[in-house]
Amino acid sequence: MTSRERVEQAIIGGEVDRLPYCFWYHFRTEPWFPQGFHREYRAPASEALLQQYIEGMSHATYEFWRRYQPDILKVMHDIPYETPTGFSFVHGVDDWAKLQPLEPDRGHFGAQIEMLKRLRQRVPDDVPIIETVFNAFYYANKLCEGKLLAHLALAPEAVQQGLQIIQTNLQLYGRLVLTVCDGIYYAVNGIGSDAAPRHVYEEFFAPLDRAFLQSVSDGKFNVLHLHGYGDLYADLLADAPAAIVCWSDRSTTLSLAAGKRLFDRCVMGGLNERELPQMCRERVFQQAQNALDSVGRRGFILAPGCSVPTDISPELLMAIREFALGTQAS
Repeated sequence: MTSRERVEQAIIGGEVDRLPYCFWYHFRTEPWFPQGFHREYRAPASEALLQQYIEGMSHATYEFWRRYQPDILKVMHDIPYETPTGFSFVHGVDDWAKLQPLEPDRGHFGAQIEMLKRLRQRVPDDVPIIETVFNAFYYANKLCEGKLLAHLALAPEAVQQGLQIIQTNLQLYGRLVLTVCDGIYYAVNGIGSDAAPRHVYEEFFAPLDRAFLQSVSDGKFNVLHLHGYGDLYADLLADAPAAIVCWSDRSTTLSLAAGKRLFDRCVMGGLNERELPQMCRERVFQQAQNALDSVGRRGFILAPGCSVPTDISPELLMAIREFALGTQAS
């Protein structure tokens, strides 16, 4: 089987020749990553900075795939959210009105699209590529430096105005992504007890996440990622459209087996991304086997629950690959 065929079979719960696997990490801390896109970034980005990102990110992501050969190439969206000229952070509730509509093929979004196009030209067609899209909660909380819940409590209408602008931009971008990639890895932030109370996520953010997933529901390889630790409000998106569901099953109250029953579709996970850097090869194999035993070969993709540290030992990532290759059917 090719990677594409293997993942397609996993999605429909069919027989696979071996267990498909996937893992990923951010590139922001790499020496080549444009310094202009670190925390001190102020809009607008120069064309030279965008080109540096496009070239560096496409090369690094391709080399990552070439080295580890994951069955799904999950691309990181490490370029910041684009803000109006001279405006980088939401300091007060009145600043939410300053956010503007963005064209999905220009600026930061356009640079990511160009990077994805270059990557698609280099990676074989039989390897599905999925682009990461963070949700409105994630970007809004970044823009106000972690004060999103406080702003919502103070001025919900003003915040919702900003959220809707971000949401519209994301949905337009998501539609364009699907003309280049095989699917979207939609990272839902705010859906865990470590990020927001259940009633806040349910009232303000669940409708936005459902709307996004519906707008890109024709993506064959879409992954719904529930980001968080502790208690997840997974039931609120249990029937949302996505081919695969992923979450930190080793660090939340929702186990892999319980999640597979809840979502009734292909699940991706089984490895603890928080513990992985300290593991040995044998422990990786042990945890992977435990996950496989809990859900079986059908409808399962072996992966960490979220991104692993960029400086993780390559030997540990190779151990994940080695385990998956060792499940080859005789």
